[in-house]
Amino acid sequence: MTVEAGFIMPWVIFLFVFLIYGSFYLYDKCVLFQDAYTVCFRGSIQKDEKEALPYVENHMKEQFGKKYFGVGKVEGSVRQAGQELYVNGSCSVKVPIVHFITMAKEDGWQIQTEASACIMNPTKLIRRCRMAENILQER
Repeated sequence: MTVEAGFIMPWVIFLFVFLIYGSFYLYDKCVLFQDAYTVCFRGSIQKDEKEALPYVENHMKEQFGKKYFGVGKVEGSVRQAGQELYVNGSCSVKVPIVHFITMAKEDGWQIQTEASACIMNPTKLIRRCRMAENILQER
């Protein structure tokens, strides 16, 4: 039994470590998308449409924060195309045995995400809807 345990135990330990790092990757990927979408949405509902891009640039680092496991630095960028606001986020999960696992590159498992939101002024939209409702009620 000692010989069999000598073969099985390293595989069991490797499996547990791989599951833990896989969990870090999945958690970080979900949180990164959530943070990117949250800051993108908050920027898209600013009262002045011209303040959307500066708002996201100023609050992106604060939103990403330090809540990621096994990640070095989280980087983000924002761009605006017409009425659409796009936030990109990227990071990498550090893997202890880089070349043993085929998914890993030199600096770990790469995570990249992009969130988008349509820029709109909620106050202006509500006023337009109420105006349309009033016009329809008068007829």
